[in-house]
Amino acid sequence: MDVKDIGKKIENENLVKAMKEVRANENSATLRTLFESVVHAVFVVPAKFDEEPKPDENGKVTFQNGVKINFSLLTNEQGDKVLPCFTDYESMDTSQFAEGFQRIILPYKQLEDLVYNSNGQISGIAMNPFSDNCFISGEFIRQYRENSQTGLVQSKLKPGAKIKLRTPKYQPVQMLDVAKEYLVKSENINRAYIQMMEEEGQEDKYLVALEVIGDEKKTFAELIPLMKPYSFGIELAFVRTDNPLGRKVADLAEPFYVKEGLDDVEDTDGESDDVDEGTEE
Repeated sequence: MDVKDIGKKIENENLVKAMKEVRANENSATLRTLFESVVHAVFVVPAKFDEEPKPDENGKVTFQNGVKINFSLLTNEQGDKVLPCFTDYESMDTSQFAEGFQRIILPYKQLEDLVYNSNGQISGIAMNPFSDNCFISGEFIRQYRENSQTGLVQSKLKPGAKIKLRTPKYQPVQMLDVAKEYLVKSENINRAYIQMMEEEGQEDKYLVALEVIGDEKKTFAELIPLMKPYSFGIELAFVRTDNPLGRKVADLAEPFYVKEGLDDVEDTDGESDDVDEGTEE
């Protein structure tokens, strides 16, 4: 790993602007911009080394083999450990990490790796914790990773699992409104459906099925933080309608979103149905 604090200017102007817009007016559009900015950001991270790094003959500063890096953590009001990072040098230099700490420059992906691989010991990432204090939870990172790997968020279906689908007793109106606000701007989503998913031994989940053109990963990942605050604490799962489980959702439910210019599907009765489903592809 390189120590990249060698005079390179770190600013993250787009991210700083996005954080301010979320604080001023949190909605699906500002949250979407924030997420897009975060994943492309590079951060200043406070840390301590058990041995000072030294420059090589070309002036490049690197860690020697065996050097231990201790990333500094903060404890939030809930007693959870969070990883602080800063959008620029000035933000760190005016914090409690101004003295006695080294500055490492890391892209968001590496911060995500630290949280994801901490086995729950780090509960999230705190960006500019003493000013903007924008937080990305470890749960969100886990969901994003699982989505990238499987295409189905927060739901690992076991082979041969018995799945029951039904219309939600209470429609999550705000959650669906936020989703529609996002989907209307998405060129690759034709229709969207929702059902409650019951799986033996698991908590009930909202299962959102999307008729997607092309890759779905970015859409799934961006919808999670938008819809989750309005889910009444119920977990969310996403699937494509060309997946067997997704096709069943589309057969049972009317779409809560239809792309402009497309015909609505026929009415359905929304009755419960059992599905033998064990795949996510």
